[in-house]
Amino acid sequence: MIDVIQKKFIHGGNVVDDGPQWGMTKLSSGSMRFRWNENNEVRDSFLAELSGPSKKTAAVELIHSKIIYDIDFPQQTELKQGDGILTRNKDIVPVVTVADCMPLFIYDLSSGTFGALHSGWRGTGIVGEAVSMIREKYGSKPQDICVAIGPHIGDCCYNITKERAEYFCDNFGSACVNKIDDDNWALSLTKANLDVLEKCGVPADNITVMDECTCCRKENGVFKFGSFRRQTMGLPDGIPLEERLKKFTVQAAFTIWK
Repeated sequence: MIDVIQKKFIHGGNVVDDGPQWGMTKLSSGSMRFRWNENNEVRDSFLAELSGPSKKTAAVELIHSKIIYDIDFPQQTELKQGDGILTRNKDIVPVVTVADCMPLFIYDLSSGTFGALHSGWRGTGIVGEAVSMIREKYGSKPQDICVAIGPHIGDCCYNITKERAEYFCDNFGSACVNKIDDDNWALSLTKANLDVLEKCGVPADNITVMDECTCCRKENGVFKFGSFRRQTMGLPDGIPLEERLKKFTVQAAFTIWK
């Protein structure tokens, strides 16, 4: 098995033993970059091992949006773009990719809906959209919904402009931004998403936070995760964005029934 983090959801402060698990690959696993028009043998091999013979993965090509697909069959996401996948089909493994952006994992005990979401700064609030979709479609209550926040760039490394800080302060509460100087602010995506979940009514003891920074976290002296910011920092300014996007290690983030 490729090196992964794999954990269970919590509900009411207790581990949910009879639910799905959420997980994410590490830097040592190699790049899990995904585009519909590209082949990635490392990713394909990992997902085949993860899923086994009885499950199928479902993926979307990310566009930093709040678009979520609620599916019954894996084919329903083919050639689709968006940033989240929900399903009640235990034979499906929803997969998104992340590298500094936040992976979010969700499970509703009432309807059995589970999924994986990708949330960059533009997509902050997508977890609120997922909670709303589950509530509207299945009549679920926020008290039955569990959410896990996976590793992502932390406020230790994520500096933003005053304009973006004002946007986050206005939409996700003042606690998620911290002034460094007149031109730089530190952003906590964790606190921004906790604000979203609080407004949705999801209890704090249903939320797992894995507060490890993908940009600076090390394990045994080596970087633990791939990071867009860290791995592209020294590249020349003239490199086109699409080429720059190939220069860092992308993680696969997934939710799976074992």
